[in-house]
Amino acid sequence: MQACRSIPSRKDKPLSDPSKSDLDALQQRIDAKREAYEDKTKDTPRSAWALGTRYGSEFFAGVLVGAGLGFLLDLVAGIGPWGLMIGTLFGFASGTLNVVRAAKEINSEMSEQSDDSTG
Repeated sequence: MQACRSIPSRKDKPLSDPSKSDLDALQQRIDAKREAYEDKTKDTPRSAWALGTRYGSEFFAGVLVGAGLGFLLDLVAGIGPWGLMIGTLFGFASGTLNVVRAAKEINSEMSEQSDDSTG
């Protein structure tokens, strides 16, 4: 029979607290990586697919939440389909407002980028 060899593990070594210089060096490496990543992604324009997905999800979330709240109102109050219908209408309005807000936000970001590039 073969004898089992023990494999050293991290548990065998006592852990020591990292020094201030080690933590500072780690923070500098993290900051450098973060800046390199942000520089790459900052100037990339959003694709039409990304914008459409955002608008669609904003609208769908509003309608879904409104319909869900209306359905819960139906269950609690027992008022038939009226809660669901009214909740869906409020959700439709909320979803539309969400899409308008998202479009304004994206337009302001794009105008700031164009002002930065021309000025």
